[in-house]
Amino acid sequence: MEWVEQAKEAEERRDWDTAIALVSVHAECYSADFYAHDHHLWHMDLLARARRTEELADLARMDVHARRRLNRLLREATQKDGGGENAAVG
Repeated sequence: MEWVEQAKEAEERRDWDTAIALVSVHAECYSADFYAHDHHLWHMDLLARARRTEELADLARMDVHARRRLNRLLREATQKDGGGENAAVG
């Protein structure tokens, strides 16, 4: 079975550790390889869905995609909790 299929199955099971481990190896921000860049975006989404805010925040220091995904995660959490403050990271 190909790693993409394994990662998608792990994602469906919400086995975040496995999905993240499989995808992160093939992820590269701003890669000339479209697939590597797409895997990077997938990796950021998996981190957010796994609620790994510390990892996202760490990556967000240098990675605009991590920063955007973290901001969206924090905004969604704020809206869900009914808070009015925007908890975005600059």
